Amino acid sequence: MADWEPLRNLFPQRDVPAHAPPPIPRATSSSSFTFTKNPLGLTQALKVMLWVQLGVAVISMLSDFGQMSLASSGNITTAAAESNDARQGMIGLLYLGVFIATGIIFLKWIHRANLNCRGFGASTMKFTSGWSIGYYFIPFLNLVRPYQAMKEIWQVSRDPMNWQAQKGDGILGWWWALWLISGFLGNMTFRMSMNVDSPSSLEAATMVSIISSIVEIPLIIVAVTMISRITDMQANLTRNQG
Repeated sequence: MADWEPLRNLFPQRDVPAHAPPPIPRATSSSSFTFTKNPLGLTQALKVMLWVQLGVAVISMLSDFGQMSLASSGNITTAAAESNDARQGMIGLLYLGVFIATGIIFLKWIHRANLNCRGFGASTMKFTSGWSIGYYFIPFLNLVRPYQAMKEIWQVSRDPMNWQAQKGDGILGWWWALWLISGFLGNMTFRMSMNVDSPSSLEAATMVSIISSIVEIPLIIVAVTMISRITDMQANLTRNQG
């Protein structure tokens, strides 16, 4: 074709400004490691409540030993029985109040730890912040799902960008095993105490209550250690930028 021209003549290249702005650098993966909600204050409050619960568990255990001694004495007077019932009732109400308060703070801590994991940029997490606490209230699923949700929080807190390759930790297994045993013994204690009709049945119920308190002591120590480590890992992520 006689009128053919090179394409570069029809669309000449524009001159690039001498002072063109440099391309925006890509952010590093760690630049997103900031708390969605700072967990440090909540962690401290939870640890305080757990230590308070441990103290109440020890007091309850000592009171149970007193009840056991009374039940096995074979000579329970009306005055001694009333004094024992009043003491046990007061300690029971104290324990219930502390347990509920600690449970609320613990669930709030789990919710916040999960939110932070998502804020760190972890992808394909299985458990939402809501379901990480909701599974505690669903029968049968509450035997497995809360542990899996906590393990996921642990993995992400170690390495948000490659959390699926992270392993759990033995402390998670100890925490969950002790939690299940403690729950089972607590339920058994309640049922047996509702059916006490003789000194022997009182002794049996009291013995189960003592064992429950004994299990609760290492449970609380393990729980404090676990939440401290997770909080420390998340705090380290926010400090180690760049």
